[in-house]
Amino acid sequence: MKALLCGIVALVVGLPAAAQVGHAPATSPYSDLEHKQELTLFGGYVKAGHDAAGVAPQSAPTVGVRYEITLAGPLALSSELAATNSKRDVIDPSKPLAQRIPRSEDATVYSADLALAMNLTGRKSWHHLVPQVRGGVGVLRSAAKDDSSGFHVGTPFAFILGGGVKLVPGGSGRIQLRADLTDRIFKLSYPDTYYRLASDNTAVLDQSTSKSFYTHHAAFTLGVSYLFGR
Repeated sequence: MKALLCGIVALVVGLPAAAQVGHAPATSPYSDLEHKQELTLFGGYVKAGHDAAGVAPQSAPTVGVRYEITLAGPLALSSELAATNSKRDVIDPSKPLAQRIPRSEDATVYSADLALAMNLTGRKSWHHLVPQVRGGVGVLRSAAKDDSSGFHVGTPFAFILGGGVKLVPGGSGRIQLRADLTDRIFKLSYPDTYYRLASDNTAVLDQSTSKSFYTHHAAFTLGVSYLFGR
C-alpha cells in the first residue's frame, strides 16, 4: 500500500514535466505559477446531511475566507473560516404526535478548518486551470440548543475532504477565480428524551435509531482570490 501511494504521488508530481515533452515553451499548455500565497473571499451553499429527528442545522447559504500558502512542490497549507446562516426545527418530545409541531429558529453554524492541499498539475497551471484536492481537520460551532429536550450542537470535531479548480491568470496577474466542493463530516447525538414515549405512546425516534451518528455539511463555493508572495 505504501509503494502504491508513493507511486501515485510521484506520478502526480511528474505530470507537468512529462506533459510538456514535445511542446516548445511558447506553445506549452503549462504555465508556471507565479505566486505562493492567496487570500480568497467566497460564497456558496451548504447541503446538510439527513438527521432522523430533523432537528439539526439545515441547508443554507455560506460565506467565508480562505488563506493558502505553498509549502513545497504541489503541496500547500490551507486554512478557512466560514459562517452558514442555517435554521433548525425545535420540537417538544413530551407532547403527543398531533401537538409536536416543529418551531423554526436561527442556528448559524461557524466552521474553522486546517487542511493540506495538493495541486494536481504541480507548480504549474494547465490552460490556466489548476485542479486541487484537499484533506484536513476542523471544528464546527453552533449555539443551537434546546433546554427542554437536551439537544445541542456544541463544537464538534470535523474531518475535511474536498477538491476544486482554480482559474489562474497568466503572467503577473494577481486575481484568481476558484470553485470548490468541501465536505465536513462530524458527529451529533440525540438526547434520551427523543426516545421516551409521550402520552399517546409515540416518541420522536424509534429505539432502533442510533443516539450518536455521523453527518455532514457539503459546501459548494465560488471565490475570488488575491495572489501575492513569490
